[in-house]
Amino acid sequence: MYNYIEINTDHTSKPTEANSIYDSREGAAQSFTSNNENELSIAVISYNRLDKTKICVENLVQNTEIPYHLFLIDSGSEPEVIEYYKSVNHPNKTIIRITNNINANFSFLVAMQHLNSKYCAIVSNDVVVTKNAIQNLLTCIKSENNIGWVSPVCSNISNLQQVILPFHSMEEMNEVAAIYNVSNPLKWEERLTLMPAILFYKKECIDIVGGFDYGFFHDFADDDMARRLNRAGYKTILCKDAWVHHDHIYNSTPEDSIKLEISLTMGRKNFYEKYYGLDAWDDFRNYEFALTSLMDEPEEKEWVPSILGIDTRCGTPILDVKNKLRDFGITKTTSHAFTTKAKYFLDLQTICNEVTCDRIDFLYDYYDKASFDYIILGEPINTYDKPFLLLKKLFSLLKPKGALLLKLRNTSNQNNLMYSLGNVDKSNLEESALCISLERIHNYLTNMGAKIKPILVLQEPLLRDTASIVNDLSGNIFPENFKDVAIPRLLTKDFLLCIQK
Repeated sequence: MYNYIEINTDHTSKPTEANSIYDSREGAAQSFTSNNENELSIAVISYNRLDKTKICVENLVQNTEIPYHLFLIDSGSEPEVIEYYKSVNHPNKTIIRITNNINANFSFLVAMQHLNSKYCAIVSNDVVVTKNAIQNLLTCIKSENNIGWVSPVCSNISNLQQVILPFHSMEEMNEVAAIYNVSNPLKWEERLTLMPAILFYKKECIDIVGGFDYGFFHDFADDDMARRLNRAGYKTILCKDAWVHHDHIYNSTPEDSIKLEISLTMGRKNFYEKYYGLDAWDDFRNYEFALTSLMDEPEEKEWVPSILGIDTRCGTPILDVKNKLRDFGITKTTSHAFTTKAKYFLDLQTICNEVTCDRIDFLYDYYDKASFDYIILGEPINTYDKPFLLLKKLFSLLKPKGALLLKLRNTSNQNNLMYSLGNVDKSNLEESALCISLERIHNYLTNMGAKIKPILVLQEPLLRDTASIVNDLSGNIFPENFKDVAIPRLLTKDFLLCIQK
């Protein structure tokens, strides 16, 4: 006894090898995957919450005018959800029922197994899709053949993807969203991590890298997906020209907070184990938005700036510089990375034209003078053994009118104060840093002929113990106005500098 399966390829064209791996993949995908009359498939995933499910589906249907195959997937809800799905009026609809809610990732896995269009989107039932959001996401992902996953900005989300729009009703929300959702390629930010308010992807990319890793039960499954896509050569893009509403409240009960903390801890640990010591937060979400806010808008737009990132871990600060230039209308750049830690080498290669790994003492051996328009230093300058020599080298690598972005760790902060007073348990000491004052750095740069923009400070929340100590000292040992000067200095974690040549 045997089973006989026949796959008819009589009318299927053979794939041809192209000049790039992305074109070859796209050609093979057209041959190997089943034909689908719709370019786009969209899945809605629900688990109970019928009211939110109705709002989600109705807004998706109302606000998405392009054709698509609608998949309504229920994960073990009460029967009323399936009954509602049956009543939804859509010309191309498929209903999938999962009998028992195993976990969130299983629902996404089922969706990925059944969506077979070239482009696919998965929407949770607490997301309200707004006018033109889907169209704008589709425009972005179709713009380059090496974009694998795009996501919109939205309300109630982490990873610095949140955009707050004012509204008091669903009708008003759709009105303000329609004004916001104007397609604009300059608002497409390349990121190393994405939170999928909508998981919008190219199907061939998931075929190549695989679906969700079974080892991630919920948190950090998206970080893992981004890693595999980036390492396969695909970009992950945050579309800031597409906004949706995430109708979700975090940590509604103490029990929810505990569950979330456990999930985050385990997911982060799993990511660390899978990627041999890379941390999903510290190594990929080290955004430098405050630092890049110091960049001036260049007068010249028709040029290709060169960027050097030094010790930027997996490279997010380099992308921050690129994305800031994109805000200014400059879409083409060349990126270089120098890292002193080999574990970052591979992921830096996914976003840079050239990557070098060596001791910081040999930085000068790899680059000619006046090579870069922008240099960003990922770690504070005073965490290096020879900070002034390094500063001199970095400044010499700048082209005329170039900009050097760096941080100076404030060693007179409240954590060090707690430690010096013997309160070791409540101190939060990070990597060691040389005690170098801002004034000393400023004078050194001025003597080199550098121009320094107004300096920003990166502050931390005031500790209760710090406030008590400062209050005790004020008026007793020091003048009354002592705390007006002391507290800002104690709260400063880093000084942010933009140094121009």
